[in-house]
Amino acid sequence: MTRPSRRILVVLVLLVVGLLLVIVPVALRPGDTSTVSRRDPHRATNLSRSQMAGLLDAVATVARSKSKAELVAEGQQLFRSASVAKDGESCQGCHTNGGANPDLGTVPHPQGPGDFTGRRDPPSLWGVSHTAPYFWVGNVPTLEGTVTATINAHFKTGTSQPTAKTAEQAAAIVAYLDTIEAPVTPFDTGTMSPAAVRGEALFRGKADCIACHAGPLFTDNRLHNTNVPQLPGGTDPGAPLPPGAFNTPTLRDARNTGPYMHNGVFTTLDQVVRFYNSQSSVAPLGLTDAEIGDLVAYLDAL
Repeated sequence: MTRPSRRILVVLVLLVVGLLLVIVPVALRPGDTSTVSRRDPHRATNLSRSQMAGLLDAVATVARSKSKAELVAEGQQLFRSASVAKDGESCQGCHTNGGANPDLGTVPHPQGPGDFTGRRDPPSLWGVSHTAPYFWVGNVPTLEGTVTATINAHFKTGTSQPTAKTAEQAAAIVAYLDTIEAPVTPFDTGTMSPAAVRGEALFRGKADCIACHAGPLFTDNRLHNTNVPQLPGGTDPGAPLPPGAFNTPTLRDARNTGPYMHNGVFTTLDQVVRFYNSQSSVAPLGLTDAEIGDLVAYLDAL
C-alpha cells in the first residue's frame, strides 16, 4: 500500500471512531436521550435554619408591603431574566412559561460531593402554589422556602446580596408563580375524544390512577414509592420517608411535559401506563392494549 493510501485509510478510521464515540453513547441511553450538562439550580444551599427563618420573615414583610400586581410584574421579569442567574440560565429556561421544557432533557447528578448518581427531570409549575411540598423528594414545605433557596443557590449574587434584596426577589417570584395556570385543553373545554372519555372512566375506576392523581391539579401532594426503575448505574435514593418515594407530579398538560418520572426514564405516556400496568408497585392493573390506548388518550387530553 502506498503512503498516500495509508494516510487516507488512517483518516477514514479516525472519522469512523469519532462518529462511534458520539453515536454509541446516545444509542445506549435508556428513556430520554438528552441531558442538561449544567448545575442543578435547586441544589441544597448552606443556609442555616436561623438564616432561612430570617429570610422567610423578610419575604413575608415584602409580600405585605407591595401590591400583588407590582410583585407579579417584578416576579415575571426575574423569572425570565438570564442576567441575574448563573451562567445565563433563567428560571424560564427550564420551566418555559411555567411548563416543563420538553426539549431540555434532564439534569445529571452527582452535582457535588456525596450526591447520588442519576438524573432529575425539571417538572412543570402548573398550579405550583397549590402543590406543596416541593422538589422530587418533598423536602421543602413552602413555596417561599423553595424560591428563597433557589435564589441563594442559583442567582449570581444570591449568597452575597443583602437579605432585603433576596426577600424582594423571592416575594416577587412567588407572586408570579401564583398566577401560572395550565393551558386550556380538551379536558377543560369538554371536547375530549371518545377514547379519552373511556380513558377517564379507567382513570377513575379500573386503573385507579385517581388514588394519587386527584383534584384539579391531579396530585395528592404526597410522596409514593411506585418502583420506578433506576437508570443504569443510578443510585438516587429518593425520600427517606417513605423510603425511596418521590413527589406526585401534576398531570396537567402531561402531553408536553416529557420525559416522565423523576429521572425521565420514560419518554412516552404509553411507556408510563404500561409500566404501571405490569411493573409498578400497584401492578398488575389488568389493562388490555385497547384500554392502555384509551388511558393514554385521556392523559393526552389533560
